[in-house]
Amino acid sequence: MDKSPMTSARPQFPIVDALLFAPPESANGRIGICTNTSAPGQIYNDVEENNRLAVSILGPLIVSRDGTERMILNSLAHPTLSYLILFSEESLTFSPSTNLLLALMHGLDESRSGNYIRDGQAVSAHYPNLSKDILRLFGETIVVLPLYMSQNKESAAVVAEYLAWLGPRIPEDVSSFLREANAKEKKYFDALNKLIGLLRKIPEKEKPPVMLDPKDFQHLQPPTVTIPNERIRATVPFRVTLEGGLLRLDLRLGERTYFIRDENDFRIEYSLMKYLGERKSEFTPLEQLLIGAELNRANVERTSGLAAEPFTEPNDIRGTEEILLEPNVALIPDQEYYYKIGLKGEQVSVMCMAFDICEEVFELRSKEAGGIFKWLSEKDRFQKYEMDMLHRMDVGGQIGRAAIAARFGYSFIQDFSSIFKLNTETLPLILAEGDSFLDVHRSLLLKTYTEGITEPHGDERKGLSRTAVVLAVYRDGATALAQMPGIYKQGDQSTEEMRDAYAKQLLRLDHDGDYSYGERTRVHFGFDQLETAKKALADNPGRATIVQRFDPTEDMGRSRNPDTGRTEYTHDPCLTHDIFFVQNGKLHSFHVARAHNLPNAYPENIFGLHDAYVRPVRDSLALASGDLYMLSSRGNILLLTEEQRVRKIIAEPSKPMGAVDSVSGPFLIGPNVRSPAVPQGGISYTTIKLEENTSCSHPFLDRFASFEGIDTIERAISYLETKGGAHNNPILTTYQAGKSDPQEDHLVFFQANVFGKRLQATAVFANHAPEPVDRALIFALATRFAGRLKVGLGNAAIFYVNAG
Repeated sequence: MDKSPMTSARPQFPIVDALLFAPPESANGRIGICTNTSAPGQIYNDVEENNRLAVSILGPLIVSRDGTERMILNSLAHPTLSYLILFSEESLTFSPSTNLLLALMHGLDESRSGNYIRDGQAVSAHYPNLSKDILRLFGETIVVLPLYMSQNKESAAVVAEYLAWLGPRIPEDVSSFLREANAKEKKYFDALNKLIGLLRKIPEKEKPPVMLDPKDFQHLQPPTVTIPNERIRATVPFRVTLEGGLLRLDLRLGERTYFIRDENDFRIEYSLMKYLGERKSEFTPLEQLLIGAELNRANVERTSGLAAEPFTEPNDIRGTEEILLEPNVALIPDQEYYYKIGLKGEQVSVMCMAFDICEEVFELRSKEAGGIFKWLSEKDRFQKYEMDMLHRMDVGGQIGRAAIAARFGYSFIQDFSSIFKLNTETLPLILAEGDSFLDVHRSLLLKTYTEGITEPHGDERKGLSRTAVVLAVYRDGATALAQMPGIYKQGDQSTEEMRDAYAKQLLRLDHDGDYSYGERTRVHFGFDQLETAKKALADNPGRATIVQRFDPTEDMGRSRNPDTGRTEYTHDPCLTHDIFFVQNGKLHSFHVARAHNLPNAYPENIFGLHDAYVRPVRDSLALASGDLYMLSSRGNILLLTEEQRVRKIIAEPSKPMGAVDSVSGPFLIGPNVRSPAVPQGGISYTTIKLEENTSCSHPFLDRFASFEGIDTIERAISYLETKGGAHNNPILTTYQAGKSDPQEDHLVFFQANVFGKRLQATAVFANHAPEPVDRALIFALATRFAGRLKVGLGNAAIFYVNAG
C-alpha cells in the first residue's frame, strides 16, 4: 500500500460517508455493532447501561453493494475500534455478514476480476472499490465476531467454519460463547449484552494508526473539487415557461421554431432527443445541461410554488411547430459514466463517477450551479451514444433542482420529480416496471413512500398512511415472477411454500368468511370464470376477456346490528378484476385491486394471481408469457407499522432491468401525444383534471343506475356518506359475471374516494377505444359523488385494455 506523506497520520473518522450512529459519550469504545437490517438506535436502546461506554459505533448494512466496503474503511479509520459484532438479521438476497466472513477466511478469487469473494454467497459478493491490501489490513486489525441470524441456508456452515478459523485470535470464553450462541436459531439481546460484557474484560491495547491512501477507495469517497460560487445566465436558443399547468419548451433550430409541452420534464427531454436524432449536436453540451435545468426550475415552480431565478438569459422565442410526445419511454443508460447528485449542507454535491474503476472520479461542490455546469460542459464526461443528450439534460435537471432546494432550504433526493416535501394535496399516479419482482416492488414502494399523499387512513386506528394510484408492470411475467425473493419469507415457511399455499387459496371453491378469491372466481356467479376465459380467448383472441370477483349487488353493503345498534359493513374483495388479452402470441393480463397494502399483502397477491390464474389460462391456450399489469387503485403504506419494512425492502439490492419488450404498453394518450404509426392494442392511460358535468347522457350511466335492479351509484355514494369518503370499498362496474359478455365493451372498474379534500377517481375500460365522451362520463360520475360528499373535484386516472 502506498505510504505517501498524506497517509502517515491517522485518517479522520469517518473516512467515507455512511449511515452511522455514534454516541458521543462512548467515542473511545472498542466495540462496533453492524446492525444489518435493523435500526442502529433500536439496537443501542437494548444495550445495557453498563455496556454502553464500550460500544463506540453502530451502523446498518441495508444499503447497496458498497455498504460493507464503507464499513471496512471506517472501522480501520476509527481510533479505538478493535471488535466488530455482526448482529441482527441478513436477508437471503443480500448476505453481507456471511460474505465478510468468507472474505476474511478465503480471500478474493484471483481467477476473476472485480474483487469477487471466493465462494461468495447471494448477490453483491464482491468488493470492487477496495484494494486487496485494504481487505488484508482489515483482517489483521479488526476482530469480527458473528452473532447474527440469516435467511441464507449456507450461513450456519460458514459461521461454524469461521469460528474454528478465528479460535486462536480470541479468548477461549469468547470463543466458547460464540459457538454456543450460534448453535441457536435465534440470537436475542441477552446474547449481545453477554458478548459485550466478555469483550470488556479483555485487556485494552492501543490501536496503531492505519495507513490509508484515498486513491485506493476514490469511488467510495471521490476527491472534492471546490467550484466557485457562480450563478449563470447563459444566452441560449430555447425558453422554458409554464402554460396551462404544463411545462412548455420553445426552441429555435436554424430558421424554424418548435415547441413541446407536457407535465413530465423527463418525457419532454426524451421526446426532444428522439425528435432531434443526429441534429442534437446543434445544441452545445452546456445548452443541453441547461435545458434540463430550466425544465426542472419551471417544474419546481409549478409543483412547489418556488419562483427561482432562471439559469438562462430571458428571450422571446415562441415555437410554431409542435413536437409530439413519445408515447413510450425506452431508456438506454450511459455505460461509461454516472452521476450522484445531492446536498452537503448548503452546497450542491455532484459526484462524477465512472464504471471503470481505474478512471479518475471527482466530487464537485458549490453553493451555485453555474460553475458546476461550466465544469461539466468543458470536461463532457458523457458516453458518446444515441442518448447522450438525454443523459446531459437529465443530469442538468437534477443539478438545477438541487441548487434550488439548497437556496430555499428544501430537501432534495436524486431522481424525484420535485424537491421533497410532504404531499398532503394530490393523489399521484405512480408507474413502476421491471423484469424482476424485487426491482418493481422496490420502485413502487420508494415512489409511494416519497410521493404518495399523506393523511390519516380511513380507519383512524391505523394512523397515517401514504397512498397513490400504482400501476406496476412485470415484463414477461413467467420470468419476472420465476422466484419469490427470500426477503419476503414469513415465519418458518419458505417462500416457495408460501407461494404454493397462496395459489391454492386463490383456487379454493369454498370460503370460511364473507368470501374467498377462489370462491368468487370459480363458484359465486354460478360458473368457473377461469374456464370461461380460456374458451373465450380460444374462440376470439382478438378481444380482451374479463374475470370479476367484486359483486355490486352484494358488496359495499351495510346493515344495522339489532343487538348493538351499530352499522356493520360487508367485507369486500380487494382484488376485484382480471382482464386477459392476447397480443403477438403472448398472453398479457391486467389485474385491478380497489385497495392494496403495498409492503405486506402485495407480494403474495402478485405471485398468487400469476400462479393460480394467469399460468393456467396461458398453458391452456399454449401461449407465450406476456406482461402482468397490476393496478392498485388505492395502494397504501401504513406509516405507523410498516415504515421500517418499507425502508428495508427499498434498501435491498436488485439487478437492473435488462432489454424488455414493451409492445404491450403502457402508452400515454392525450391531445399532444404522438399517435402510433399503426393501431395499437395493449394498455394505454391518461390522467385528467376532473371538471363538473351535470348533463352527460351515456348508456353506462343507465347501466349503473339499474344494475340487476339496483342503483349502484346510490349504493356507493350512500356507503361513503355513512362510513367516510376515504374508504375504498365502493366500486362501480358495467360488467356482471354470468349475465354480461366478458368480451363486450365495458367500464370494468370505477372508484371514487376523497383524498386531499377532493374527489379522486380511477377508471378502467376494456374492449373500448378511447373517446372524448369517456371524459364526460367520468366527469358526470365524479360530479355526483363530489356533490353528495361535499368536496371539490380532483383528478382521474383512466386506463384502457385492448387486445393487439
